[in-house]
Amino acid sequence: MTGARAQHPLAESAPSLGLPLTICVLTYGPHASLARRFLTSLYEKTDPALFHLRAGLNEVEPGTHELFREYAKRFGNIEVFDEPVNVFKCPLMRRMFYEPAIMTAWTLWCDDDTFFTRADWLQRLALKIERKPRAAMWGSVHLVWRRDAFIRDWIRAARWYRGVAWQRGVNPQGQEATEFRFATGGFWAIRTEIIRQLDWPDPRLIQAHDDFLLGEALRQNQLEVGNFCRGVKINAAARRNPKAEAVRRIRP
Repeated sequence: MTGARAQHPLAESAPSLGLPLTICVLTYGPHASLARRFLTSLYEKTDPALFHLRAGLNEVEPGTHELFREYAKRFGNIEVFDEPVNVFKCPLMRRMFYEPAIMTAWTLWCDDDTFFTRADWLQRLALKIERKPRAAMWGSVHLVWRRDAFIRDWIRAARWYRGVAWQRGVNPQGQEATEFRFATGGFWAIRTEIIRQLDWPDPRLIQAHDDFLLGEALRQNQLEVGNFCRGVKINAAARRNPKAEAVRRIRP
């Protein structure tokens, strides 16, 4: 940590954050406007001295490349992970997490349709972390119910599975189902040591289901998820990848 970062008031008031932190964003396809919105909001609302940015560029248009080159030249805290052909979300996420391994105490994940709306979003997150040190992850918490045995079998085969009994509930249709509590995948913050502990993302993941399965991986390992989304706009665009439906979303 540089002297400037060490002296930042947030570093003094929220030592558990271990500033700087690492923010990861995944961009896709011909959507430079979303990348611009994300970058503009991040750098306008967040002191660049407080974070490193890892940017995954998945089959993006030239305008997106130019945006990240411009911001990298201006701020000097961006590392780009370029994939000329779409490799889908989770394989690129693994590359961003481990090549090289993230060394900061906390890692934040953002999809490209996420953006920041308040200048105090990071301060508010830091306050949550200080007040609840047992929480391993923070994000916008949701519930989902699944009735398919395939998902339960897939979880049982995971290296992070610990045999914890399923959380049973009733879905909106009034049917008994397996209940999953998780932080939605467009934005979350996690202790980096937990990424390594779980070897996340699971190598069998491709494009979808990574959010509620991460929630289950945490529950299986008795790790808490806290609710936070103040000053962060999530899922603020229509689904953009028409190829996603044509691939197997998770591997056995």
